[in-house]
Amino acid sequence: MRDNHLHTHYSYDSKARFQDYLEHYSGEIVTTEHFDLSNPYSKQDDIPDYEAYSQEIAALNEGYGNRIKKGIEIGYFQPRETDILAYLENKDFDLKLLSVHHNGVNDYLDEEVADMDKIAVMTDYLDRLEYAIGRVPADVLAHFDYGFRLFDVTVQELETFEPQLIRTFKKMIAHDLAFELNAKSIYLYHHEELYRYALRLVKELGCHRYSLGSDGHVLEHFQLGFEKMLQLLAEYGIPKTEIINLN
Repeated sequence: MRDNHLHTHYSYDSKARFQDYLEHYSGEIVTTEHFDLSNPYSKQDDIPDYEAYSQEIAALNEGYGNRIKKGIEIGYFQPRETDILAYLENKDFDLKLLSVHHNGVNDYLDEEVADMDKIAVMTDYLDRLEYAIGRVPADVLAHFDYGFRLFDVTVQELETFEPQLIRTFKKMIAHDLAFELNAKSIYLYHHEELYRYALRLVKELGCHRYSLGSDGHVLEHFQLGFEKMLQLLAEYGIPKTEIINLN
């Protein structure tokens, strides 16, 4: 099964090689490299080198049976929307993830965020996430919980945002984005109950597109928890045929 959220050294926060994944797994590989402008974590624009990325994939595909697809994780930030669209224009990606990673001041995983008011951070993040959908071309809505990964959030607390989550997921469905089950969020940040709640909502709203991603930056996280996520989908009556790019 293809891991639809994966990074290599073309992402600012990974040193993984394509070969790490290719030699571990015999199926198709797609990497979704970070594209984050005005990144407050790195203090710079983090832009994958598309030409070098494409050339390395083309060269490796000759020896690995054309098993590598091109992908990108678009970190949406409204003040840089024009620049984001300009970069994406005339570039060929097989898979585009849509994410919101920061608000211009903090990445939501910055250590200081953990000491901020939880509800205020969640409100800021969910407003930005709702707005981002439809602003740039994308295939998958990645880690809906990214903005509150650092917090111990109960389902009851998340339910207070249900009207906005319903609007967001309706927008996601209207724009034909898949809902991502993000293994890092579920199993490393212990947000399984939040994903169970979100799965109930998106299924009730009529979602028929789902994506499995490890959010892996190292080989050890490749296809993290995939069997458990498949069981989770089955528990909610979601067939494998609704998982995008299943191979």
